Amino acid sequence: MFLEWWDRYRKIFLTAIALLFVTSSFWLYQTRVAGHEGTDTALPLVPPAYASDDVLPADEQAKEATPVGKPALEKTPSAPAPLYVDVKGDVKQPGLYPLDAGMRVADAIAKAGGANPTADLAQINLAAPLVDGTAIVIPVKESSPAAGPVNLSAPAYAANGKNTSNASSSDQTVSLNSATAEELMTLPGIGEARAKAIMQYREEKGSFRALEELKSIEGIGDKLYERIAPRIRIH
Repeated sequence: MFLEWWDRYRKIFLTAIALLFVTSSFWLYQTRVAGHEGTDTALPLVPPAYASDDVLPADEQAKEATPVGKPALEKTPSAPAPLYVDVKGDVKQPGLYPLDAGMRVADAIAKAGGANPTADLAQINLAAPLVDGTAIVIPVKESSPAAGPVNLSAPAYAANGKNTSNASSSDQTVSLNSATAEELMTLPGIGEARAKAIMQYREEKGSFRALEELKSIEGIGDKLYERIAPRIRIH
């Protein structure tokens, strides 16, 4: 009897089981997909915390302005300009030297190689502060102190470091025939080169016979002679 029933309803029974399996599989698949969609909720996109005008905050701007690993350069104060001082007279290396601000006459003499053994440093104030454009004349022992300007724009240091640019010329004259190079360099407009030229002329000609012969020296014209004339003598 069972075999007859099975032969009659076998197809229907197998079809029903197949439909039930397909339906169950589809239901399980939908349930699983729905579960994944519920757990994988997309996070909302949050815009950057910038200002409304798209301007970075001050601390962020500072970070972007300064490269990583490279600190911001600090401004350093510029160094003061050097002082230019003309050191001449009885020193080892006369010439124009740049020196730092705040230096003294002693520093300028050291820059020129130091004074010669015949230099009379007792007439010089070694502690006097330097001034830009100044000429320092180091006298020789037993010679007259340096007096008068070396040029029109810069004063000269004399004994005790005093400025002798305005010294009286009536009682300070220089003999063209016996003055040393250092003494000749105390005259207005007479530097080391012209002093040597005067001494060379004196050696070649024997002596000056008139003050006007000074104009025979190269570089000494009428105008310079007029400035020098009150300060010179023959004997």
